Amino acid sequence: MLTRRPLTIVLVAALVLLASACTVTFLPPLDSGGAATVDRPRPPTGESTSTVDRPRPPVPSPLLPSDEGFRVFEIAPRNIFPGSQMYFRVSVRRSGFLTISAMDPEQRVHVLIRDFPIQAGGSPVLVPPIGNRESVEGRAPEGTWRLRASWSPGRLDARYDGLRGLDAWTGAIRADLARFDDASVFDDTYEVLRR
Repeated sequence: MLTRRPLTIVLVAALVLLASACTVTFLPPLDSGGAATVDRPRPPTGESTSTVDRPRPPVPSPLLPSDEGFRVFEIAPRNIFPGSQMYFRVSVRRSGFLTISAMDPEQRVHVLIRDFPIQAGGSPVLVPPIGNRESVEGRAPEGTWRLRASWSPGRLDARYDGLRGLDAWTGAIRADLARFDDASVFDDTYEVLRR
């Protein structure tokens, strides 16, 4: 039979092991002026690491350079019906221009956002802004659409509408970005659902 002292030691050890499995991280927000908040851990901010807040798509982008110019890029909503409004939450490391294009399931390319001026900053902005005359809507056909967001220090004047196939799209983006010493591309997907 266990005496009180060994039983107390076993209970304390069990509580320590249980508590060590759970952690809460207190981080200041990027632009809060130092006020602490409960937050999920953020990725490191070094130049050699990924800085996008969500996991990468399974297929890496065949484009260079990488997405290091983006701090945050999110599609909202990820699943959309044709005719429904789409937004992108974007934060970039340096001010410049954002172009977003997508390839539909039938391999046709569409430019969704062209040369949108975007300022550097920690807080993501909605693109296009709410109330903007030019909106982005889900389009037919239904299925998985592949999206590419390009950041560049100057305007791209992208002419991707009507291109067909991944190789033609990739070549056009590479040619546009080759004019700049510093540019970034983010690759992702979203679903257009059947009504």
